[in-house]
Amino acid sequence: MPATLTAPADVAARWYSDALAAPPDSHAATHPSRTRAWAAAWQRQNTETVLAHRHLHLDDGTRRQTVSFHLTPADGSPYWTSQETDAGTAPVWPGPVLWAGSPHAEYGGAGTASPAIARTTVAEGLRLASELGACALAFPGLAPHQADLLTAAPHGARPALDLATDVAFTRPLGTSLDQWWQNIPVRHRRDIRRQWRRGTEAGLTLAVLTGPALHEALPTFADLANTTADRHGTRLYGLDMLQHLTTVPGTILLAAHDNNGNLVGGLYSWVHEGRLYLWASGIDYTHPAARYTYTWLMNDAARWAIEHGAHTIDAGRWNCKAKCRLGYQPTVLRTVVHLTESTHPDTADALTDLSLRLGAHAAPYLAPDNTPW
Repeated sequence: MPATLTAPADVAARWYSDALAAPPDSHAATHPSRTRAWAAAWQRQNTETVLAHRHLHLDDGTRRQTVSFHLTPADGSPYWTSQETDAGTAPVWPGPVLWAGSPHAEYGGAGTASPAIARTTVAEGLRLASELGACALAFPGLAPHQADLLTAAPHGARPALDLATDVAFTRPLGTSLDQWWQNIPVRHRRDIRRQWRRGTEAGLTLAVLTGPALHEALPTFADLANTTADRHGTRLYGLDMLQHLTTVPGTILLAAHDNNGNLVGGLYSWVHEGRLYLWASGIDYTHPAARYTYTWLMNDAARWAIEHGAHTIDAGRWNCKAKCRLGYQPTVLRTVVHLTESTHPDTADALTDLSLRLGAHAAPYLAPDNTPW
């Protein structure tokens, strides 16, 4: 049964043990990873080790929003481990972490519908973190205004850390494939079009998989996605994770097949509110067309999205060089961390160092007028 907890007088807060049991939010989710279906899927998957999960429904009289919290061991989140690997740092967490959402989800921000809701989210999140023995309460995948709200919320003796930790890439699709090509930087356009043409000449075709066809392809795709992730140092995707996330509305696998019908590349994606979100990629690097497959797939995904009425494409995080070549614009995402009282102060220094190291990787791809790191 849910339990009502004391909250600031202007916000009603109520905890639930299942994401689907909480009342509806007042506004539709802005991203696939903010949907109730995502939260419900995440509480069942085990690629990211979830020791406990709780779901906090908040109502300030105008807006209603649900925040899903997941407790992981210090090394329990593969995506966060990949951040440490990319930064070249030692593991930063001295104990379990209570995440508002998950680092695997590109975008967070639940709990920021209003300043009052943000205050209650932090207060109740810290209470849960203390109850569960977490060393920190962390909010990943934030826009700057969301980070500001969660940083400003009362948090006890220690100041919150507002850290840049990610770069996401988006661009408008335009209304035709010709417009898509025109918005690729001139210095890269000819080479990218040549690779797309070579992939087509090599027999690559795009299939958009849903339902039973998607489930049938997932074991092969999971192997390709992990082979791709392994090249960057960390295995990210479990088959169970991909299977559970198929319950999120709009899930598709953009699959590149060769002449023999073999799956040689894919993009695990969502169509949501007129946007195509590309979340996980996998390439068969042993295939003769491997040198063209990623570029071909990224451009044919755009072609398909334009033909199906999408207005924006979100290419996910990092792989900065390849995405800038394709004309994507970078946006810095932030993580707000509230350390609990028992956590050693060196943890704050380690987190700050992690952010600075990741910023050094991102710097060549951030325009002067972009959100500062």
